[in-house]
Amino acid sequence: MIKDEVLRALERNRGTRFSGAQLAQELGVSRAAVWKAIESLRAEGLAITSTPGGGYCLSAQDDSLTAAGVSALLQTEVLGRDLLVVPETGSTNTAIKQEYAAGRGEGFTLIAERQTAGRGRLGRSFCSPPGGGLYMSLLLRPRIPLERLNFITIAAAVAVCRAIETTAGFRPGIKWVNDVLMEGKKLCGILTEAAIEGETGAIDYVVLGIGVNLRLDREALPDEVRAVAGALADFTHAVPRRAALAAAILRELEQVYRMLNAGGTGAIVREYRALLCCLNQPVRVTSPAHSYEAVCRDVNELGNLIVERPDGSRETLSSGEISIRL
Repeated sequence: MIKDEVLRALERNRGTRFSGAQLAQELGVSRAAVWKAIESLRAEGLAITSTPGGGYCLSAQDDSLTAAGVSALLQTEVLGRDLLVVPETGSTNTAIKQEYAAGRGEGFTLIAERQTAGRGRLGRSFCSPPGGGLYMSLLLRPRIPLERLNFITIAAAVAVCRAIETTAGFRPGIKWVNDVLMEGKKLCGILTEAAIEGETGAIDYVVLGIGVNLRLDREALPDEVRAVAGALADFTHAVPRRAALAAAILRELEQVYRMLNAGGTGAIVREYRALLCCLNQPVRVTSPAHSYEAVCRDVNELGNLIVERPDGSRETLSSGEISIRL
């Protein structure tokens, strides 16, 4: 569509002016078609300014979230190349499983402005108000054995930390297994869900959900969320645009995901270990069977957490939950 091509051109040159004639020539369309596309984009809420003789400019402060806007910033070969942005859905993970898994290929990405039934690990809800966060899910078809499925979550956590550092200018940490934190506040949650082939036990597909808080209206949050939630805006004045953060996450994830499919789990675990903020910290370990106090000591080559009990004995955790005692 001409509208999408116009938006891509403006996005690539965000903050600078393009004349209608320049856009028309670059895209091979008429100036009237450019004007019509600009008016349509403005009607969708994009902050496009114009001056007589000065051309069009997409504001550097505009935080609109569109498929064309994200696509213009993509530096990937596969992930996000098939991309859909919707105003609202119950859960992006659920939507992919129910509506898109059968007909879309590797790397399909669904982004929602708002989730009405966002989900986290262990059946928890994930608060997803409009405008303040990035809520996205990807359809993956990894070439890894089932026992290494947890590396999808590990790779995603590493990719999100990289993307936040490059777009927001600070380096967050990871609380095992999947929470991205800064100064004890949760910035991002990750949910990995897999469909398994019944006859072979192999992975059919994986849906990877990532939710990042860019800004938070704490008064609108439930009490139990308000105490632990954080946002990028709490730690930087240079909050990235959602489209830029989405493109950065997809770029970093593709790099780590490629390593994972090639068997390079060692390098991924080393980076993951360096980002863990819970190492040598007292924690409370919670599982369906019991809970106890311990100290985080390490992660092994499979990404499992090694904790030390008060009596000096060590236990390796492949699942469960830890809470850091600050």
